[in-house]
Amino acid sequence: MKSKYLAPEQIAGYAKHLRTEERAPGTVEKCVRDARSFLRWLDGRPVSRDLAARWRDTLVERGLAPSTVNSMVAALNGLFAHLGLDKCRIKSLRVQRRLFRDSSRELTRQEYRRLLDAARVRGQDRLALLMETICATGIRVSEVRSITVEAARAGRTDISLKGKIRTILLPSKLCRKLLRFAR
Repeated sequence: MKSKYLAPEQIAGYAKHLRTEERAPGTVEKCVRDARSFLRWLDGRPVSRDLAARWRDTLVERGLAPSTVNSMVAALNGLFAHLGLDKCRIKSLRVQRRLFRDSSRELTRQEYRRLLDAARVRGQDRLALLMETICATGIRVSEVRSITVEAARAGRTDISLKGKIRTILLPSKLCRKLLRFAR
């Protein structure tokens, strides 16, 4: 690339590149959105490492979470790598990893029971069983569709998400409840 000016066509080329790399559609969409955000912020100025770092700092000043800023930086760095602008790549924010989640975000056993009881009192047995399944297995809401009658019979299911395959074991008591519900 002769000039260091960024154009919408280059971002479109980056999107095509990401699709050929078999990135998930949501990933492609996010990377393109982040690259366009940077392009708008540049406002016609040429691309430089200094400006990219200032953009990152602007994101922090706007109050975005460090993980959000880092994902946007990763998208931008991917664009730079695609365009051969490796000298414009910038560093992510340094974030200390949390070994455990904030306990205030966890349901207590009592809260969990109250949720189940409230669903059952309202006649929402399916919702209660859904909550029980999620809590007993630790699966994501988007993975619930993997809990089939066959999985309940086998006591396990394999979930493929984001290029990874996980085996989820289903407790026997939950399997009995699921099969009884399915009947």
